[in-house]
Amino acid sequence: MSWRRWGIGVLAVLAGVIGLWQLSKARTFQAFGELYVRVETPEKVVALTFDDGPSPDNTPALLELLARHQVKATFFMVGRNIEAHRELAARVLAEGHQLGNHSYSHTRLVLRSPSFIQGEISRTDALLRELGVQGEILFRAPFGKKLFVLPWLLAREHRKHITFDVVPDDHATQDGALITSRILEATRPGSIILLHDGWAPKPGSLEAAGRVIERLKAQGYRFVTVSELLALGQGVPPQDPRGPTPSGSAGSGDMSSSTGR
Repeated sequence: MSWRRWGIGVLAVLAGVIGLWQLSKARTFQAFGELYVRVETPEKVVALTFDDGPSPDNTPALLELLARHQVKATFFMVGRNIEAHRELAARVLAEGHQLGNHSYSHTRLVLRSPSFIQGEISRTDALLRELGVQGEILFRAPFGKKLFVLPWLLAREHRKHITFDVVPDDHATQDGALITSRILEATRPGSIILLHDGWAPKPGSLEAAGRVIERLKAQGYRFVTVSELLALGQGVPPQDPRGPTPSGSAGSGDMSSSTGR
């Protein structure tokens, strides 16, 4: 009987661990606080986002591509990469793109102390402020991972956690045609598209970005920053990437979000 109880206990622990792991990587659920995966809207609008930069291997060419197509994107930057490439990060902002917080070291923010997680967020916030970012700073967790502490810290500061609903896995492949097809198959009005411009060279991601912009524009889509996308869903004026507009603040709206309410 004791061995049976021991076996049941082990299975219960394993089930709990598996459950927590599944919760940590859930894209559309968060225990509390505001999680935005996409926006419910009838308009053909999408937000193109880039993680892990800035990178001299990728970001300059990406900025040229975006300028050529007259598209504004949202860059979720890693703090230590901002420190290493301040002028490049400043250029992204100066060219009218939105800058978000993607932690300081790109460490998974699960099973970490509140002080460690807060430090990852605050340190990167300070760097973004030094660049000239004003108003609300959106946050995206490294690898999209979160359990309880990160959502609690974000909710305490009334901060939005931005994830994505279009994930072409360009961290695992640089086949530009494959990345493009994955994005086009998954995109719908209000989508938030995940690509990367950080770390190693990403020619496939750059190629896919250009193809996706051309194909979606041909279908009648337009590209906006994440804050502009959220504003469309909330029915309030969009914010300039350097700070809020003089008119009102964001209210509540019909979005694909998980809140503590």
